Amino acid sequence: MGDWLPFIVMGIPLTLAIWVLSFGLGTVIALGLAVVRTRRTPVLNQLAIAFIEFFRITPPLLHVIWVYYAFPMAFGIRLSGFSVAVIALSGSTAALMAEVFRSGLQSVPHGQSWAAKVLGLSPAQALRYVILPQTLRLIMPPTVGIMVIALKETSLAAIIAVPEMMHRAQVISAQTFKPLEVLSLVAFLYFVLTYPLILYAGRLERRVAAAYARS
Repeated sequence: MGDWLPFIVMGIPLTLAIWVLSFGLGTVIALGLAVVRTRRTPVLNQLAIAFIEFFRITPPLLHVIWVYYAFPMAFGIRLSGFSVAVIALSGSTAALMAEVFRSGLQSVPHGQSWAAKVLGLSPAQALRYVILPQTLRLIMPPTVGIMVIALKETSLAAIIAVPEMMHRAQVISAQTFKPLEVLSLVAFLYFVLTYPLILYAGRLERRVAAAYARS
């Protein structure tokens, strides 16, 4: 396994890049969807629900394959495998984070919005300076959990030959005919990357529970 490790480890930066960009893009989209859901504008609300339900119900693997093959056929746009992975995986992240944001926004007392309005803040300013800071503190534990899911989903990029960790493991497996050993090694690497996030999520949950106990 020591002979295979350097080749697989070289895929970690690409794995992390897909993870960071897809999670970041998905979070930005999710915030917009959550705001639309809480404002309950009829047409926009239905569109937001359709987007969320589609990406929650359908598997992320399907999203990757669809973007990779459908975009060139439907729009004449051919993207790199890396870009396809980021765009496709951001959809499932957005669907999950939108519900987290929505629950967080609805957990903030309505009196906060009324107080912001009395102070002369616009709805956008109230969201930015009053509502969103409180929401972020509430949603941090589930957000870290979704970050773990997003990190594991980067392995789906291997299906379109993006040379991240999983694809490199598949290459070695095909060359050595030792899939059990190779996949066990890459599983250990995913564990090393994700377990600190899991520990951090547990720590955040305890901090939030303690804060509620004191209040």
